[in-house]
Amino acid sequence: MAAAVAAPGAHAQPTPSSQPLACVPLIGTNQLIPPLPGIATPLPGDKGPAVFTVLAPARSSAGLPAAVHLRDGVVGFNSFIETALRHGSLYTRQRDSTGPWRKVPTPPCLDGRIVGVSVNNNMLVALDRNGWIYSLDNLLSAPVTWNWTRLHGGPIWLWPGMTVPTDPRQARTWSLSHRISRSFTDAAGHTHPLTAGLVQLVSLTGDGSRIVYQDPWLPADYSYEIGGPLGGRFRSEAISASGSVTFVINRHGDMYTREYDLDFAGSNNIPERYTWQRRGINGAQAPSQLEERFNPAYTPVALPAKDWRHQPKVSGEVTSRISIHDSGPAVEDRELRVEGRQHGTTGFWHKQLFAPAWQFTTTGDALARPVLNADPSTDQSALTLAPPSGVNFAGALPAGWRLSTTDFDWAQTKHPMVLTSPTGRNYEVALYTTDGLRFLPRGPGLDDELRTMDGALDLRAAEPWAPDSAELRRFMKQHLAGKDIFEVGVQVSRNRLVIAPAGLLTTPLGTLTRR
Repeated sequence: MAAAVAAPGAHAQPTPSSQPLACVPLIGTNQLIPPLPGIATPLPGDKGPAVFTVLAPARSSAGLPAAVHLRDGVVGFNSFIETALRHGSLYTRQRDSTGPWRKVPTPPCLDGRIVGVSVNNNMLVALDRNGWIYSLDNLLSAPVTWNWTRLHGGPIWLWPGMTVPTDPRQARTWSLSHRISRSFTDAAGHTHPLTAGLVQLVSLTGDGSRIVYQDPWLPADYSYEIGGPLGGRFRSEAISASGSVTFVINRHGDMYTREYDLDFAGSNNIPERYTWQRRGINGAQAPSQLEERFNPAYTPVALPAKDWRHQPKVSGEVTSRISIHDSGPAVEDRELRVEGRQHGTTGFWHKQLFAPAWQFTTTGDALARPVLNADPSTDQSALTLAPPSGVNFAGALPAGWRLSTTDFDWAQTKHPMVLTSPTGRNYEVALYTTDGLRFLPRGPGLDDELRTMDGALDLRAAEPWAPDSAELRRFMKQHLAGKDIFEVGVQVSRNRLVIAPAGLLTTPLGTLTRR
């Protein structure tokens, strides 16, 4: 099936006959106003070992780890606690503690039925065998403040419930990300303050080349994706996410990371201002996210969002058990970990997000997954690529010009295009897109319903200012307002791609059809 139009999930959308467990509360802290849903900061209070004594000790330590080094669907940690799943129940203790494991209070209908768990920063998500999402929040505060909810999805975290689009028992295929960072750096190198938090679940679907993300403020569907590495064709074996940074690995130990969420992508104009332009941006950093949003004197967020970063391969043996966690106040402060072996000794490889090389820490723990068939000296990213989408569009633009593209993947940020002049000369250009902010559910991928997106047509690679590009300069002046980066609105379905100047009620530049 073509990657760009494939339904991404093995699970069906929720139906009236399939519901989350009713004994899990409807309303938790994340539904209270104030604070606004999903942007709650940790509640104040004592965080010493004594706060855990309100929890019942585990009856037996059998099956519970001596230490927690990675985050996956069975164990995890934040800066305050570590968690473990055993026989469908959750256990916790203070981070890096040798103290006893204690049982997390859990609604009785859910306790013993949890098949997957992920914790990041102030939140934990647990899944039952049907993939229903249950959230536990306030995990950076004392356990007496923790509380559950079964609600997930828009509007503002009040949808009656949602499932993940993947097998909930597969610990490597989904992960929770909760961003409460203080700043991030955009694609132009400008640093921006952050106040609002953001929660998203990321899931590998299909053959591992599609990455669906679910935000509890967004419609309860599987329609939002993070376009994967290598034009969406990289097949991931495992995924981990933390604070809006996603980390993937393939079966040969090739790894990529990307800083991406609804806000960074350019899809959310509520907390952010965006620009596709690179000229005339002053670079002034705002003192707060609110001031940046409403004061044009401060630098807007540069689009398109940053692309995937190809991480160096590990020089020793690795498994597909990967992990990422926050290691500082900025989005860029992330530590990567990969389970593996060095000279016959088990442990994990680790490095900071931008560090050039990996280091090894010995644990002596048995490997949870098989060692990958990886050649540390060779980039094997392309050995298991998914097939190209096969979605090709072409159509007429004004004044006898034409625009075409091959193997279009709607979830990608950048789409190579060919702009053909009336004289037959081809110019290689790019169309950037970002998915729009929606309030009603829609289907995944491309279908007969037009998907509305924002974007820009970028002519810079074609060098319209070059001496021999007079016809391109005329086209740019007459139809693109003289801009080599021209903001557009995009509507795309499985058979049609419509490009129009940005704004309401504008006349399309052209309609490209499937060929």
